[in-house]
Amino acid sequence: MGDLIRIYINPKENLKQIKEKPLSYSSLISKFLLPFSFLPVLGYLIGFTVLKSNYLSSINQFIDLLKSDPKADLSTIEYMNKILLMLQSSDYSKIFIFLGIVWLFEIFKPIFLSALVFFFGKSFGGDNDPLKVFNLGVISLIPVWIAGLSYMVNSPVNAFLLFLASFYMFYLIFIGSEKILSIPSENSKNFQFIIVIVIFYVILSGIIGMFQTYLIRSLL
Repeated sequence: MGDLIRIYINPKENLKQIKEKPLSYSSLISKFLLPFSFLPVLGYLIGFTVLKSNYLSSINQFIDLLKSDPKADLSTIEYMNKILLMLQSSDYSKIFIFLGIVWLFEIFKPIFLSALVFFFGKSFGGDNDPLKVFNLGVISLIPVWIAGLSYMVNSPVNAFLLFLASFYMFYLIFIGSEKILSIPSENSKNFQFIIVIVIFYVILSGIIGMFQTYLIRSLL
């Protein structure tokens, strides 16, 4: 854990240790991926139980805001109404289905991110070692998972924290592209690489997010 903190404090100096001694897949999954990917789930669980009254109030306000907007997506209103009904009825079977789907998609994130980094990293002349790429993907996502604890409050604070964490995630990948994947900085190849990663990650995350929402809406 100390090495991880040092990486986040000074990634330019400490990310290179991943290239020199990457963690095994089993260590990454057991020590980092599974526990940290559960933090957004824990955030929702606290919001749905301990902070339930505040959560219900914020959902009601959001639904009223959507209904007042003639251009609002009806499927979004339907989705939020199902979440509201689930919490009002304290239907824990549906709550655990919701949390299970969230965790499943959080676990998938580093696989999806690493696949993008691996594919485009090779295109920009980087190292094609999948273990190093997966190390970078998991370590870069940990700040986003920690920010996911803010799901306990359904407010703009949550969106702001996730934005900052996502920005730092891309910064870590940008630094890691040179320090770990050996993508050359000549002709700004590492900068071009991170721009491509950001574009594809945002687009594909939106598609995956729509699928996650559809799955939750169908099962609740």
